[in-house]
Amino acid sequence: MRRFVVFGLLLLAFGFCAEAQKKQSITDTIQIKEVVSYGDLRKYQSGAKIETIPAEQINLAAEGGIENVLMRFAPIYIKSNAGGLSTIRFRGTSPDHTSINFGGINVNSLTLGHSNLSNIPSFLFDNISLQYGSSSAVNGSGAIGGALYLGLENRWTNGIKLSVKNSVGSFGEYQFGTKVFIGNGKWEAVTRFYYFEKENNFPFNNPYTGDVENPGAVRDIQQGASIKNRGILQQLNYRFNDMQYFKSSVWVEKSWHQIQPNMQSNYHYKSAPEINNDNIRIWTEYTDNSSVVRFKAGAGYVHDLQIYNKVEDQIIGTDRLIGEFQATTDFDSGLGLKAGAKYKYIKPNVYSYSDSVIDFEQHLDFFFSAFYRVNRNLKFTLNLRQMFVTNFSAPFTPSLGAEYMLATGDKSKLEFTAAIAKSYRVPTFNDRYWGTQGNPNLKPEEGKNFELGTKYIFGNKKVKTTFGVNAFYMDINNWIEWRNFGEWRAENIQEVVSKGLEFQAGTSFPIGEISGNFNINYTFNIVQPVATIEENGLLNRQMNYVPENVANTTFSLNYKRWHFFTDGQFTGSRFTDDFGDEMPAYFVANCGVGYKVELSKHNLDFVFSTNNVFNADYQNQKYYAMPGRYFRFSLKYDFITIK
Repeated sequence: MRRFVVFGLLLLAFGFCAEAQKKQSITDTIQIKEVVSYGDLRKYQSGAKIETIPAEQINLAAEGGIENVLMRFAPIYIKSNAGGLSTIRFRGTSPDHTSINFGGINVNSLTLGHSNLSNIPSFLFDNISLQYGSSSAVNGSGAIGGALYLGLENRWTNGIKLSVKNSVGSFGEYQFGTKVFIGNGKWEAVTRFYYFEKENNFPFNNPYTGDVENPGAVRDIQQGASIKNRGILQQLNYRFNDMQYFKSSVWVEKSWHQIQPNMQSNYHYKSAPEINNDNIRIWTEYTDNSSVVRFKAGAGYVHDLQIYNKVEDQIIGTDRLIGEFQATTDFDSGLGLKAGAKYKYIKPNVYSYSDSVIDFEQHLDFFFSAFYRVNRNLKFTLNLRQMFVTNFSAPFTPSLGAEYMLATGDKSKLEFTAAIAKSYRVPTFNDRYWGTQGNPNLKPEEGKNFELGTKYIFGNKKVKTTFGVNAFYMDINNWIEWRNFGEWRAENIQEVVSKGLEFQAGTSFPIGEISGNFNINYTFNIVQPVATIEENGLLNRQMNYVPENVANTTFSLNYKRWHFFTDGQFTGSRFTDDFGDEMPAYFVANCGVGYKVELSKHNLDFVFSTNNVFNADYQNQKYYAMPGRYFRFSLKYDFITIK
């Protein structure tokens, strides 16, 4: 009851403030941009670490899913095999602890609780933003370890722009993608199409054949790891004026992959099961910034369907209807407020769920955000969220952040940030309702996140250098895992603490006619259970598949029409099971060269790249082979006619 009263008072105060502001000028009002950008995300989240991977870097690794981009350009561990399965682990948390946002939709499966990154093509998106740490007060259930934002730019095209990219690579890799922008400055239609396939028939050293007559490593060929993904993303946008516009996106995706056999099974290969995924994601949004109180209303629909090995009577699917409304206003005093609500109606269609246990489920979130800028240098933000779930109790979730900017000279500044946040995750449908093994009595996972950061920026118009350090501490209670207690069952079994440091540095510089960029990221992360079942051996040691050390670096040079790039990723050793087995660290490097041809309205970009330059023999997931050195050639064509 107290929670209803709190939100009622906040909304009432918001209404009085809006009424008092009706006659004020909006000259100094901070307008909401039309692109999901770093500034938008930070507006109500001071102290949060948020980074954006730009389109230039996405283009270098735009073959396949977004895991390729994240592994190369972000200090985050991605657990993957060479087939079609990749999952993310922000700050040592599980894949279920990351929300992946497309408009007002969290694309994560409601049955599994997470997404297969291999099924999310990076080619379709203009930018990808990453938020490190808890953001449940903003993104809702699941955003305990981090959040991803899949960004689409609204250019309000006046004319025609066409972009086509075609690439071929080793081991049967082929990709075709196209983006078409058509508009008159008032309306805009954008069509993005994507097709990717890979046979994955790479050679590797196989030491796990199980062959008594021929012990030791043999040269083997990977089989049963083929991938075929295709999709289309259609946008229709209309701008009534500079302050009022309507946007819509329809994303249809069909993904297929074989389940890669492990090394021993591959040596005795007969066949591989396969997984088909069909996804439809629709998001429409109307924005009105024409008055002091700005409004945004959105509606969406999501259809997820998975079929294992063509067994039609074992469907795993859900349908979602989503509605969201929010209102914001800013004051000349430096105060800004936002309040709103989000509703979801969910209908599962899963062969192992009983209708007597679950027919449908409803979620209702109320949220409130505020920022207060004390002066040009100091800013505070507050976020509050309360979720209500059918037959389930979700916790109240607040967060508080602060940032202070200190000018240290004419060409340098020093930024300090701090944040405290609560987070939570409602158990998935599988956790609660899967056959007789689901546990409807599970508690929600709850976390506390503490963060301190500093960033130093200096330079001039030609040279800019940035250094940053973030320290974090995260405590998660009621961590949910599936454990074998006579039979596999979901249980709240432990408390987990994740703590560490993140360092990032980058510089851009000219050398005569050459322009260059260099970036380095490093994460040190200790993740250990505080209390767990003693006999599994996990107490007081690193969690499985969580490396203590992850780092990557990128370097690029541009000279006239030529561009050169190289990058490398280091992944530290990981425990793989409860018995202390450990996989060694590995380093993978990539490089490439490109040449651009500009002919009036036509641009061509030829790129030749080599992945795993040093032919590292490694495993990301135990007993699953990864490809050695391989090559790729791509051609990108752009045609622009802007009035």
